Amino acid sequence: MEPKSKPRLPAHIPELPEKFISQAGIKVETFNNTWELAHLGKGRKTNIAWLQSFPRTSKLKYILLDTLIYYAETKSASTVTTITASLKQAFPKDCTDISEFENLWHVLRGSTKKTISGFLNSSLKLNHTLLDKHYRLACKYSYKQSFNGLHPTKGRLTDYEYDSILENLRIKCRSIPNQPPEDLHYYTKASEKNNSFINLKSMVAYRLLIQLARRPKQIVMLKWSDILPVGISFNDTNLNGEPMNTGVKTLHVRCYKIKQSNQDFNFRLFPEKWSIPLTESFSAFLLKYREIYCKGLSLAINECGDQLSTAQYETLINHCPIIPNIKIFTADFSNRKLIDSILHERSQLFHASENIFKNAEKSYGKGLSERTGKVIGTNNRLRHTWLCNAALNGHPISEICKITNVTEPGARAYLQLSLKERQYIDTNYAANQLLRDAFNPKVSITDEDTTVENEIDIFGVEKEPSNCNACEHKSNLTRPLPCYGCPNFRPLLDANHNAILEQAIAKREFIKTFSSNYTHSGSTEKLDKIIANIKLTIAICIEMKLHNSKLNK
Repeated sequence: MEPKSKPRLPAHIPELPEKFISQAGIKVETFNNTWELAHLGKGRKTNIAWLQSFPRTSKLKYILLDTLIYYAETKSASTVTTITASLKQAFPKDCTDISEFENLWHVLRGSTKKTISGFLNSSLKLNHTLLDKHYRLACKYSYKQSFNGLHPTKGRLTDYEYDSILENLRIKCRSIPNQPPEDLHYYTKASEKNNSFINLKSMVAYRLLIQLARRPKQIVMLKWSDILPVGISFNDTNLNGEPMNTGVKTLHVRCYKIKQSNQDFNFRLFPEKWSIPLTESFSAFLLKYREIYCKGLSLAINECGDQLSTAQYETLINHCPIIPNIKIFTADFSNRKLIDSILHERSQLFHASENIFKNAEKSYGKGLSERTGKVIGTNNRLRHTWLCNAALNGHPISEICKITNVTEPGARAYLQLSLKERQYIDTNYAANQLLRDAFNPKVSITDEDTTVENEIDIFGVEKEPSNCNACEHKSNLTRPLPCYGCPNFRPLLDANHNAILEQAIAKREFIKTFSSNYTHSGSTEKLDKIIANIKLTIAICIEMKLHNSKLNK
């Protein structure tokens, strides 16, 4: 008995291709319920089961699928996933009735309406006139994206919040092993003591996010060939032969664009015009991480019983992702096809997903907040912080764009911030209970305490002396000035903090008087923060003394 053939489509509905190639180069089965559009990253798999449940002879199904295929072939997987989610809300069933669409339209979110409007426009360009009335309705809606730059929980971090995040990250970065672990288990398994390579790469990923001021997708695209000592150009023909240790203490990084006008996203295809220099301390940290990474890769190669020459090994490591999937340490490096795949300049093999940043932000982006108690430095909040601060400091739009590689239209919203808004942001401090606990003045000193003092008096103690030993601020300012506001510093209740406040103000006035460019000085910004923290410390000490005196009475 012959199998039943599929019902023939009406003449006005053409056949769709059985397969197509996604923008990431993956062959996709058109009529599968799930489309796998990319090897990694956000939205790599898209569920279209609801659309596949429409009758095979449905004209709407044909139009939606055909337009979705166009997007899948030309746009990123995350874009297709966003569009699919919006389509499911606008066309939940096989119905083209305009009145029913209008009822659904009114309850859609603004961002969803914008997505549907763009989709319908593309559909008409593909000559699908059935949805012309739907598009006319969608065109009546004017979408205005709200500016969240100053939102208290979504926008710019205050100086106190941002400094708190950076200080906690600096402390956590001290957990990096001094010597590369010799056990392959360290690189392949999660550890209960939070010292495995999995946690280390998350920490490095988050710190790269802050140092480079780039999006998560741009960070996970980086390979070791994108990092060189300052003075060596990325235009050199023999990049694989360039040494990392040249005696130069700073590195610079080449990033790739992910948003191109009139161009679709392609993995590592469009390098940014300018490389980004790293600080000396982070350069040293990154080189230590690279040493650990190289040891893990060497152990993995030896585990396979394979041997590579020094030149082959250097070429291989340069083409490996800086933030890898740990499967790289269990890969079969005796397979030459695998090595050839890694050596391809635009290979996505073993690159970690950008989803790694969700856990990294929660683990390494924590800080204290004078507004909400606790805060997490997400990618969006960090970008708002950098761009708002640049605009409020009077930088021109060209410099603001360069900070995060944002477009000029995107940067203009930040230029509209007024002085009144800045004053509200910087002066809206409240000595809430969490800040009292954070500053927590100490009543007396014991023999076990490590004191923070100058030649005149003692002003507080160190919570963890080992953290203070690695503090970078001590080299720039004399203690106890840089200690105020630090989570590792406990002020002494009866210390003369007013004397330190007068010293900080006098230093600020000296710079103001004798520095020709004081308004843009990093020193003055640091002193402004220190002065604010000393005032807050004094206020909390006074409050605590009054409270204690009432108890004594």
